Amino acid sequence: MIFYFSGTGNSLYAARHLAKATQDRLISIPEEMSDPAFSKEYALSTDERIGFVFPIHSWGPPEIVLRFIRRIRFANYQNHYCFFVATCGDDMGCTQQILKQALSGIHINLHAGFSLIMPNTYIALPGFDVDSPEVQKRKLEDAVPELERMESDVCRKTNTFRLHPGGMPRLKSYLILPLFRKFLINDKYFQTTDQCIACGKCAQICPTNNIRIENKRPVWQGHCTACLACYHVCPQRAVYFFAKKNKGQYLHPDLLKYGKEHH
Repeated sequence: MIFYFSGTGNSLYAARHLAKATQDRLISIPEEMSDPAFSKEYALSTDERIGFVFPIHSWGPPEIVLRFIRRIRFANYQNHYCFFVATCGDDMGCTQQILKQALSGIHINLHAGFSLIMPNTYIALPGFDVDSPEVQKRKLEDAVPELERMESDVCRKTNTFRLHPGGMPRLKSYLILPLFRKFLINDKYFQTTDQCIACGKCAQICPTNNIRIENKRPVWQGHCTACLACYHVCPQRAVYFFAKKNKGQYLHPDLLKYGKEHH
């Protein structure tokens, strides 16, 4: 089974292709976590894989992914092959170590891990923006053969790690990431301008159903994951974080094509 979390569609794209190649079950983490008291045991078949696919949030796994792992158990587990794929704009810090520690808490061994370079999506802080259209196109094209290589490794259950930790990974993952989680995973910073037309696209795309349209404006409900999908989907560019900035927008082409029924 492959568990996935995706905001702007990069990880959904990777998860769907992996599930097709491996014939493994595809399970949405936010859908499973919709119950605040969520706790579940999953039954494994003899040869089944355990996979996790998610985007990098400030050089680490999204907090929702770690919460999910802490609340699950696997029946019939006998060192089943476990892997992860992390989509990232550039690098991933110490994600492998963080995920390995989380999985060890539920007595799961990690056998393989991969980082998949995809278009940048983080725009909330100064110095961060989406890639240019040319860079987006190149990254999406380069991702195809790399994803096929990952699929081959996962299908053969190879023990391998192909990762892009980047420079100063411990500083990023063990200093910056905790600060990010403490101060920036907070939807109180989201606002809208008078350009909002109450189209509801931000509510529709939110993977955790954290947005409601009230009095013709989006209202965030307090369980944000900082995926920024609401910002990127807004056709009027009316959603902003902290302050209005002249930043770009990005959604994976498959998400634009298929919509939230495939999210």
